[in-house]
Amino acid sequence: MALEIERKFLVLKEYLPLLEDGWSIVQGYLSETPSIRYRILEETIVITIKEYNKDGSRFEFETLNPNSSPEERSTLKRLSLVPAIEKIRYRVPFEGLTWEIDVYQGENRGLITVDVEFPEIGYHLSFPKWVNTQREITHDPEFSNINLGRRPYSTW
Repeated sequence: MALEIERKFLVLKEYLPLLEDGWSIVQGYLSETPSIRYRILEETIVITIKEYNKDGSRFEFETLNPNSSPEERSTLKRLSLVPAIEKIRYRVPFEGLTWEIDVYQGENRGLITVDVEFPEIGYHLSFPKWVNTQREITHDPEFSNINLGRRPYSTW
């Protein structure tokens, strides 16, 4: 069983490094509990099922369709529980971990978050200076991607 352990933060934009080689993600949800999410990455569709555990870890299962058709991508968007969100993702290595910075687009423009996945519960994190450690949003439902589809950042 694949477990995912991660934390999510807002960023201090003024300290961000130059972000290069990002890729566009369109993300929507087909179910909330369990979480069934799709991501469209150009022609690839990634379907992810997640179940959240009380200890902060998550069961995660992914499958993909690397050569989806426009009709498949359109149908997923139509079946979404809430409007899909758009973001550009960048990966930045720091002290042995990969930090994923999401620069939101569309109605969530202006929001930039970062998450980091680590190997075990209780793992000691060292933070890059651009991570706002005073603003952890790991468990803040307002910043969950499904809720950003329901109530975009631009409406706050």
